[in-house]
Amino acid sequence: MSLQLDDFLITGRTFEEYVAFFDLNAETMKNMRVLDCPIGASSFIAEAKSRGIAASGCDILYCYDRDALRVQGEKSIEKIYADTSWMVDNNFAFYQSIERHKEHRVGALEAFYADYNTTDYWFAELPKLPYKDDSFDLVLSSHLLFVYDDRLNLTFHEASITEMLRIGREVRIFPLVDYKNSRADESDNLSPFTYQIAEKFGGEIVKVGFEFQKNGAYMLRIKR
Repeated sequence: MSLQLDDFLITGRTFEEYVAFFDLNAETMKNMRVLDCPIGASSFIAEAKSRGIAASGCDILYCYDRDALRVQGEKSIEKIYADTSWMVDNNFAFYQSIERHKEHRVGALEAFYADYNTTDYWFAELPKLPYKDDSFDLVLSSHLLFVYDDRLNLTFHEASITEMLRIGREVRIFPLVDYKNSRADESDNLSPFTYQIAEKFGGEIVKVGFEFQKNGAYMLRIKR
């Protein structure tokens, strides 16, 4: 099966970004089983394993082979940085520059491609995950839930998080704003689903040390 550019925009984040997104501690994670869901073309697993962390990941994209994923990832990066005007209003305290931002994307893709295998990377489509109960201590989920609240409804969010809590003792989700950051200047600027999910599952909205989108420096932490 071949990927089409219009089907997926494949991007990846680095271990350094994950630490900032989710307020992680690499030493503490050495005693944990960690799942990244969905992972895309991130280098988190590759870098985590190099640090002695038991990490694995899943994504709907993993029905495709590694070469197809790399080609589509390269096309996605080219598309993203062909016009960077959308970045003008963002906070570059973490990245320092657009060039550094791109370095994270390129580096993540290369590390992902080198590490990709069928043992640590599983095909899965939320809200159903192919793992047994209590398989993980920590489940991380970035840039899917809440980001696309215009196309993934509340029922999908609730079902996905219920499933993550079935297999993991703790779930952390980032970011909590939609991809356009359309409510950035409102008092309750996060996705409306964030507040509903936090109430339903007893989740905690936590400020983190990473802010790229205006007023977007928050993750949702839910413990079972």
